[in-house]
Amino acid sequence: MKDQSLFLAVCKDKPEDPDGFYYTVYLVNNSASTLTNVRMETYGYCTMDDELVTTSTYTENFGELAPFSALEIENDDDGTFDFVILFTFEYNLNGAVKKHTFQIDKYMRGGVKPFSPLPVLNKLGRVFYKN
Repeated sequence: MKDQSLFLAVCKDKPEDPDGFYYTVYLVNNSASTLTNVRMETYGYCTMDDELVTTSTYTENFGELAPFSALEIENDDDGTFDFVILFTFEYNLNGAVKKHTFQIDKYMRGGVKPFSPLPVLNKLGRVFYKN
């Protein structure tokens, strides 16, 4: 069974967004522990005409992620998921530095679609667990 204490969720929760950014990517802390110094690095890639296309790498510092809470990481449109997207998070947990990578495959393949609302978020979406 997958560790469900920390996961990435993609929810189609902004259907009325005028710019079409109706997906939200969340980092969810489904544990009783506080994560500190949360830092993210993300990039994507795909192939076009047999050429590898890679996006630039984006980094952001989020600070703290409280127990049983979530961080809104980014808002996306349908075209975003034409890429394989990797999110690497580094954080401190009980004095130890932890690092985990989550991968969203092209067209969101590999995500688990639960039949009930997601823990913490209380909404439907696709879940991606740590690699």
